Amino acid sequence: MDVGIVILSGGENRRFQIDSIRRNKALEVVNGKRMIEWIIDSAYQVSDSVSVVVRDREQAELYSNLFSEKYPNLFVIADIEGIGHSPLIGLTTGARAIKRDLILVLPCDTPYIKANMLRMLIEKAVDFDAVTPLWPDGKIEPLMAVYKREHILLCSPALLNLKRWRPSDLIRSSTKSYMMNVENMRILDPELISFFNINYPKDLDDSKGGMLRNGYMREDKVIYPNQISIKIVKEVIKYISATDIDIGLIDSMKKAPFWLALFITSFLKRDKKWSSLAGGYFEIEADYYVKEEVNMLALHAILDALSCWQKISSIEDIKRTSTRAEGLKSSLSIDFEGRLNVTKDISKKGLKEKL
Repeated sequence: MDVGIVILSGGENRRFQIDSIRRNKALEVVNGKRMIEWIIDSAYQVSDSVSVVVRDREQAELYSNLFSEKYPNLFVIADIEGIGHSPLIGLTTGARAIKRDLILVLPCDTPYIKANMLRMLIEKAVDFDAVTPLWPDGKIEPLMAVYKREHILLCSPALLNLKRWRPSDLIRSSTKSYMMNVENMRILDPELISFFNINYPKDLDDSKGGMLRNGYMREDKVIYPNQISIKIVKEVIKYISATDIDIGLIDSMKKAPFWLALFITSFLKRDKKWSSLAGGYFEIEADYYVKEEVNMLALHAILDALSCWQKISSIEDIKRTSTRAEGLKSSLSIDFEGRLNVTKDISKKGLKEKL
């Protein structure tokens, strides 16, 4: 299957500020090249179809002027207008433009990424809606992942209609996804520097730049978030985007807690009494991910459940799901300001020498 690559560079760079001024970190120079050029070069090693999705037409013109000579076949695309900006919107924009079976999405701030790592993800993607790295603590990398284009184009309209912006929803909405244990990826990248991303200006010089915590070897995982047919998924999506309701669909969706919860959530603008039912199915979804040790997806499902309980001020349920959310947060090796917790120092000089 053919793969097209989408590099997301439309972020607002809130954390990347110098003298209180936001800078476009993708254009910062790292070891002699702009950061995004390292990613583009790695991308072209695995596909001849590479695009960069940016925030607006002005940014698209800037990137085209900067890179058209060096990368004459690079496709620079502005986000879909009138929706907003988020990684899921950027990914959807890229998938609409790239006519390839598979879409590999990459962030613009991982300059040490290795092409062999990308090939490893692509090789697993043929039979799955999504393939993403999985850390031993249950964190996933939805912005360094491969998705079936048809899955993106099927699901994203309903997700965006409900104002859901996380790309991880593409995994939660899947029928079958592959979780590749990063510990098994060390054969190609022993120090896993492909995953080191630059969030702050000091990350360009910091001597504690993100050697990621060691885990333990285990098998890759295949997860089945929604065990229903594509025909039923299409029916659900149709009703989520419409104004009418087919209650009869609920009975056929019991094995698809994410889609069932979303289907019920779409009723809430008409009647909040459905919140408790939606919250219950989001918690069933979370239980599945906890059992499969995919804690990041479990956290997102619990936060969705919490939002449902808050809508009807169910105090006991709010307390319970809040406690679950805090427990899942503490199990993940990120500080929720975007930086990975560092457990081993690695010099930036050492990283640069590996480029």
